[in-house]
Parts: sequence; C-alpha cells; structure tokens
Amino acid sequence: MTAFRNISDKPIKAIVYTHNHADHIIGASSFIEDKNNPPDIWAHERIIKEMKRSFSTVNGATFTRAMRQFGVLLPESVNAGIGIKLKYGDPANNFGLVYPNKFVSKAVTDVTMAGIPVQIIHIPGETDDQIGVWIADRKIFLCADDVYRAFPNLYAIRGTPSRDLMQWVNSLDIMIELGPEYLIPSHTRPLQGKRYIKETLTAYRDAIQYIHDQTVRYINQGLTKEEIVDLVKLPPQLAAHPFLREFYGTVAWSVKGVFTSYIGWFSGDAVDLAPLTPKVKAEKMVRLVGANKLMDAAKAAYKEKDYQWALELSSHVLRANIDNTEARDIKIDALSSLGAKQISANGRNYYLTSAFEEASEINIKEKKIKIRENAIKVIPVAQIFNALPVRFKPEECSSMSEQLYFEFTDIDQHVVITIRNSIAIVTESPSSTYDVKVSLTETVFKEIISSRTRALTAYGIGELVVEGGLMKFRNIMGCFERD
Repeated sequence: MTAFRNISDKPIKAIVYTHNHADHIIGASSFIEDKNNPPDIWAHERIIKEMKRSFSTVNGATFTRAMRQFGVLLPESVNAGIGIKLKYGDPANNFGLVYPNKFVSKAVTDVTMAGIPVQIIHIPGETDDQIGVWIADRKIFLCADDVYRAFPNLYAIRGTPSRDLMQWVNSLDIMIELGPEYLIPSHTRPLQGKRYIKETLTAYRDAIQYIHDQTVRYINQGLTKEEIVDLVKLPPQLAAHPFLREFYGTVAWSVKGVFTSYIGWFSGDAVDLAPLTPKVKAEKMVRLVGANKLMDAAKAAYKEKDYQWALELSSHVLRANIDNTEARDIKIDALSSLGAKQISANGRNYYLTSAFEEASEINIKEKKIKIRENAIKVIPVAQIFNALPVRFKPEECSSMSEQLYFEFTDIDQHVVITIRNSIAIVTESPSSTYDVKVSLTETVFKEIISSRTRALTAYGIGELVVEGGLMKFRNIMGCFERD
C-alpha cells in the first residue's frame, strides 16, 4: 500500500481476490483506508469452500508444510519460490483477511470497477477458484497465478489436492484466444508484446499437457509413480524455455500429482496394499541388519554423495531409536546436502527447514500458535466450529453422547455440536433440545478459543452463561484437540 501511494493518491474502489491462497488475501486490510466505506472485494464463489479447507480442515498439516516450503523460518533463505521472502507470522504484522462481498460464478462476468469496464474471467488452474481480469480496451490481462516465470507448481508439497492439469491448459487456451498485448502475473514481472505473450503461453500450456499426457500413458502401462518420474522429462525445447525452469514446481512432483489425481494412492503393486508403518519397518530393518551396519552404510552413502540413500538409512535408525545422535547427525547432513542441490526453491527450503527442525533450531509449533491467535480474530465463528469435527478425540470420548448448544448473544448466531458414535456434527440453527447450553458473545468465545481467557474466568465474571453444568461443558470441549 505504501508503494502504491508513492505513485498515486487515487482512492481504492475495488479489490479482486484472484484466488484463495494466503499471499493473495490476508493482506487486504492494508488496502482499506476507510473502514466505514470499504471497497468492494470480488472473488469467485468457490473461494469460501477453499478457505474453509485451508483454515478449518487440514490447516494444521498445511501450515507446518507451508512453513517448510517457503523457508519462512530459515535464518538465511535464497527466496520463497516466486517471491523474495514470505514474512508469514511476523509478530509485527496482523492477519489482514477481509471476507469478499461480491462473488462471480459464470465463465465471464462483465463489471465496472472505478469507472473502468472489465471482464472477470474464470481461469481454474493453480486453484479451482482462480479468476483473471481482462481490460479489453487496453489489451491487458491479469492472469493471477496461472502463469509466472518458473515451471508451474502443478503439485504443491505444502499439501494441496493435485491440480487439474487439463483444466489449467484450457485456461491458458482462453488467454491465448484473448490475444493480450500485456500479461500481468501476480508473481514475477509483466510481459509485453502480443507475439511474445502468445509464444510464452503456448510453451507453458504445452509443457503442462506434455506432463499430463505422458504420465497417463505410463499409468496405463502399469508403472508406479516412482517409475514414471524416471521416464517423464520435458522435451529439450520446453525444458530450456525461461518460463519452464524448475525454480518453483518440478516435473517429478507434477508426475506424482497426476498419478494420484487419476488412480489414487495405491501403486497397483500388492505389496503396497497394507505396507508397514515407517517406524515398524525401521525397527524390523534394525533387527535384521543391525543399527551399526545401517549406520556404516549411511556414512558410506553420504561420503559417496548418495544423499538420498544416506537419508533413508539414517532415518531408519532414528525411527527405531530417537536418541541415536550419530543417526541424527547423518540425517541433518543428508537433508542439508539435498537442499543445497535443489533448483526448486520449494525443495531447497523444505529440505533445509527439515534439517533445522531435526537439529532443534526451528520450532514451527510455536509460530503456529501465534498465527492461530491472530487468525481467530478475523475468521467467522461458523468457520471455527467447522474445524471441530476433525479435532474430535474418539480415543478419549468414544462413549460420549451429548448435544452442546451455543447461543451468541451479540451476533444472533446459533451453533449446535452433536456428539455420537465417536463423531462430532456441527449445525447452525437454534435448538430447543440440548444437554448443555452456552450463552456468550463472539468476542468472549474467541478469547476462550485462542487461550487468552479461561472459560472458568469468563464464567466467574458472568461473560459465559452455562445451563447444564460447567463441568459437563468443559468435559465436552475437552474432547477436541486445541492445537
């Protein structure tokens, strides 16, 4: 916002969320100068579903993996992939998410923003809710994250559903058909020149289709995803293209993403139907070979620069005996060496962050708690409750059968949690039947959830009213993981 104000003093009339990724939405509050007269915020209608998945469903896993992928906590990172540095979770920054108020659902939506006629075009690719903006009279297309100067992240190791490659190809075909003279990605520099843009978009879409087609070809030959990775390489003319260098996504990860998107986790080999857990396999390997021999082999592999094999062997020993410092040292060295070899910033950051974690020099959990507190402030109450079913602990509460009713006195919102058969069901409606009823405000609820206020304290000062017993309320809530 400061940078914008260096070149223009014009008021902000509209914001477009091109898609749901954090770097595209949670800084929005900085662009709202008058909270009493905020600009419209446009998004595709699918964004709410995607935000629910990101913030409520698998946010625990994806947060940890994103911190690794982007190298957020590394003391010295080269870059964050297609950005310089992701300062996610800096205590000086706020969680600046503002929910959109204008939604599009059609393939093309004509709107006027700040007096400029534009078309919002649905271009699913890196995400299903991706939208671009076409300013026809200036031949400008803002293509969001469907194009940037690096091989596309067709599968993100931070943890996302595999992207639909042919859907992405179709969106690139739409851009080619428009014939833009200016192409403005959300990451990396803009492109100028109709012919240059068409050539770049064509190479980009052809590379994605090539990965798709050849992976499917080998799937149909019965190969595993690891075997297909060894076979599928970009043709030389595409591999050399400046927009297809593997600085961000990689061909190998993309192949695996296509494999799982079409036929799921099972390789097709019966040995993979019920594989041993990594820990059980490690313990069996140690009993079979011996920890000393495994360590000798790991050291030899590292010396021969076979870092992957050194990593796998040392991990076996460490899983069997977490206190084996020699195995931990080899693992840290192998992770560091693998990181140093990576072209992809994502791969480099992931390996190096994992090495720092193994050395106890990085603690992602501490960062997660701080982010959680900031996020709770702006996330709607309903979305917080949507996270509860996947936090239920059946190992502790399998016999519980209760109905907990929340009444929010300041926002006219009602939520019921029904617990039965070791699951929790969340519904949003008033209820006349319940085992426990809790009345409170949204603010008090968020203070309790974020651990800034104890429920007992709120109850004692009258901010939390409980019918059915405070201890029963605490027992029910104790069935859900907090972190």
